[in-house]
Amino acid sequence: MTVPELVDGVLSFATRPTLVSCALVCKRWSQVALDRLWKQLDSIFPLLELVTSLELLKDIDLCVPEALQTLSDELSEADWSRFHCYADRVRTLSCGYQEDYYPGPTAPKIAPEAIAMLCLHHPAGLTLLPHVEVLKWYAGGSAMPMLPFLSPQVKSLEVELTGDSHSINCFFHALGGRNLNLRTFALQTPTRAMDIEESLQKAISTWKNLKTLTVPPYYLRPSILNATSSLPNLTSLHMDYTHHSPYDEAAVVQKLPENTFPRLRNFSFNCDPVSAQTLVQKYSDLFAGLSKIHISNAGDINNEDVSRFLRCLGKKCPHLTSLSFNLRPGLEPNREETSPLTFKVLENLFPCRELEMLEIGHPYPLTLTEADVERMGAAWPKLVILNTCNEPHPTIPISGDMGNSLHILSAFAKHLPLMEDLGLVFAEEQVPTFSGDLYPSFEFHTLETLSVGVST
Repeated sequence: MTVPELVDGVLSFATRPTLVSCALVCKRWSQVALDRLWKQLDSIFPLLELVTSLELLKDIDLCVPEALQTLSDELSEADWSRFHCYADRVRTLSCGYQEDYYPGPTAPKIAPEAIAMLCLHHPAGLTLLPHVEVLKWYAGGSAMPMLPFLSPQVKSLEVELTGDSHSINCFFHALGGRNLNLRTFALQTPTRAMDIEESLQKAISTWKNLKTLTVPPYYLRPSILNATSSLPNLTSLHMDYTHHSPYDEAAVVQKLPENTFPRLRNFSFNCDPVSAQTLVQKYSDLFAGLSKIHISNAGDINNEDVSRFLRCLGKKCPHLTSLSFNLRPGLEPNREETSPLTFKVLENLFPCRELEMLEIGHPYPLTLTEADVERMGAAWPKLVILNTCNEPHPTIPISGDMGNSLHILSAFAKHLPLMEDLGLVFAEEQVPTFSGDLYPSFEFHTLETLSVGVST
């Protein structure tokens, strides 16, 4: 085989050890195999090892002049043409907390001083990876060492920032000045939005081609919401729960800017049921065009408010395919006013005939009958994911008679045959007795995940 396209097609099925062997066959095969081997890196150390000793990077005292001088001397004699031969092939780079690449009890540390020294000696400027398109950086401390690996070609950027607010602000100021052509940006951080609000909203406002934005909960403070809502190409706004940000009343969405989100299809935000209903009614054109909605609220729960909101949603959003509505009690839950949801609440969503995913979070289990499941199957024939209050709140006691019987599973298998992910709470006091033929009349054929909660 000498046709590059044919070689590339064949090697697309090869494992990494096979690609290493193929790279030794001939020059033509070598180029294709090396392109595939270096296209996606899960560590930056294979690159750095081309120009320096990783033992130097293990030295946590790189700020010591002698250590920096040793690194500088080694970099001055590095074979940068060899570095570029491999660096130019990288399209995806991931850098995480734990590096498995380097043997030994501890992974090498990359101090900002070492990265600065690397850029100082790099003959092609400050960009070390000119063709990288996807960058994932999950590292503790400062994220500034990431910047030299961030090329103008990057379309997707995922970062986890665990440093102090000052270092995160510096990072976003640096991002905002780089004129990036991002399509996707995802942020994970325990830092409060108010501490980095100004730098984050300025950076977001420069990403005019952004299509997908993911931020922690309680991050849509007014200035960030304004910057986000004006992005002309944004289609998805998600929340990431890796770090649970503290409650922030200013980030509970109460209103939206005028002429907001011209192309939005997936919308995640923090809001209480009453305010959410007001938003749906006031911005009916926006919500009518949404296909996925995720709402999270922490505070007192009024089931009547929940029912009215879902009734409004069912009328205004008939094309909804995915709804996640997570209701969590506040720090001091009012047990007297909080009661389990009933199936009638879900009936409000029956007009959403295209629904494929429904997740309802509530402190109490939702109890269903076989007739309820039959009606769900008739209303939502495309439903593949259903999680209904399967994670009750740990501080609220759940009596043993609350929840579902195991018999309900056969009803789901019968009336919702496409189900792939199902979450329910089962009642401890409704454990059926088994006798005779243990094979049910109807069985799941597509179910992959069953999430179970049990009352006590």
